[in-house]
Amino acid sequence: MNLNELRKKLQEIKKRGFIESLRSGSTGIGYTLEKLLDLNENNLPIPDLGGRVEIKTIRKDSQSLITLFTFNRGAWQISQSEIIKTYGYKDEKERLALKNTLFYKKEIPQNIMIELDEVNNLIQLVDKQTKKVLAIWDIYNIVGKFMSKLGRLLVIFADRKYQNDKEFFYYNEGYILSNPSSRKFIKAFKDSLIGIDLRMHLKENGSVRNRGTGFRIKEKDLIELYENIVAIL
Repeated sequence: MNLNELRKKLQEIKKRGFIESLRSGSTGIGYTLEKLLDLNENNLPIPDLGGRVEIKTIRKDSQSLITLFTFNRGAWQISQSEIIKTYGYKDEKERLALKNTLFYKKEIPQNIMIELDEVNNLIQLVDKQTKKVLAIWDIYNIVGKFMSKLGRLLVIFADRKYQNDKEFFYYNEGYILSNPSSRKFIKAFKDSLIGIDLRMHLKENGSVRNRGTGFRIKEKDLIELYENIVAIL
């Protein structure tokens, strides 16, 4: 499918107005669009753009956070067990844990904050009082990881409504996104659009269970991470 064919199909879908979801639940919006486009997976080859493009469908009123990726390797400057013991709390299972989503310039009770080093393009997790650096991420590594996963993205937005307990979608706005950049990522952090999600606890034997430090963003803010934005619907 080339770009013109995709535009034509999306325009035809838009003209149909609200379309009943073909599946209940959160995945209904994507599944329904894939069926309307006669796709069997959530990406499609577009030769005009040089390869396969991931598809992301988003409810316009969504406040959901999605995980862009997880990134732990080499980030922690002190042991994770020490971090949990120093900043953690007892979770619902009475385990010492640290499970928080941090945003730039937004405080959490655990006395940890995000700092940005724009000179060296670093994102740092620091102790608010002592300024001790707990973790460091290189923004170029982060962007590289993101590009390998979502370097080109077709984002389709939809209004939704409910009728007789069924969800309906009106697919009426769409963009081709490409070329995510370090500048955009830093701006997203400064605007508190991207958060760092800590998900770790101590097991009974004292070892650390870390489900991956996630970089998260609201679905509707994905568009803010790309340099090239082309309206397609």
